[in-house]
This record gives sequence, structure tokens and C-alpha cells, in this order.
Amino acid sequence: MKRLVAVLLAAVLMGAVLCACGGSTEQKNVTVAQAWDKIKAEVTFESFDEFANINTLGRFYGITEDMAAEYAGGINNSGVNQEEVVLVKAKDDAGAVQIKKALDTRFASKLAQNQNYNAEQAKMIEGCKVEQNGMYITMIVSDNAEKITQIFKSELGL
Repeated sequence: MKRLVAVLLAAVLMGAVLCACGGSTEQKNVTVAQAWDKIKAEVTFESFDEFANINTLGRFYGITEDMAAEYAGGINNSGVNQEEVVLVKAKDDAGAVQIKKALDTRFASKLAQNQNYNAEQAKMIEGCKVEQNGMYITMIVSDNAEKITQIFKSELGL
């Protein structure tokens, strides 16, 4: 009997430890556009063209409305500064795979182009990344990438 009590007590304690280790994975009821508004309130973007519609994402990344449920962000239009912020929520798993692949391709292209012509911008790009959190895929290329990522994840509960 003592052995059974000890085993049950150990199981309860182990369960409590495992539950305590898990962070909150509850997503908030916030849209990508609302998260983008919060980012813009805290980060300054100069010479920045926001995505007007899904066709803009198609032109730059090959992302279509069949893939994306929500999107926001934009591209620096100066021609020199390589800053781009792409925030997308996929419609489904297949869309998420396609969006991630498209953004990985764009990211690699930006890096390769700038390594030969603009070392300063290449260094910025190297410090950035494409990231996927479930249905949310981001490509954040900015000197403020860490802050933008933190705000985005915080707003959406990722």
C-alpha cells in the first residue's frame, strides 16, 4: 500500500512539474493588421510603402489570396535600404508551407544581392530571418527586427 501511495504521489508531482513548465499558448483575438498597427506605433519606418492589397504580395513574393487569410507590412521604397516587414497568417497548412517557401526564397535573394553590392545592408539582413509560428509566417528584415518580432508575437500571443 505504501508503494502505491508513493507511486501516485510521484505521478502527481511529475504532472505538476510538467504543467508548470508550459508557457501560455493561448492566442489572442488580434488580427495581423492590428498587430501591424501596434508595431507602427512603436517603430518608425521611413520611405515605407505598405502592402495595399494581396496583389502586392503576389508581385513580390508569389503569395496569393488562396494561401493568405491575413497580411500586413510593407517595403522600404528608397532603393537602398532593404527593410521589409511581411506578416502573414496562412489559410491552412498547405498555404503556410507555400508562404514559408516563398519568403525563404525572397530572403535568400535579398541576402545574395546585397552581399556583393551593399555590405552594410547585407549585415542587417544576416541578422534577420523568416520565421513560422503555426499559421503565422513572418519575414522581418529591419534594424529593428528583434523589437518588431517581439511586438508581433506579444500581440498575437505566439
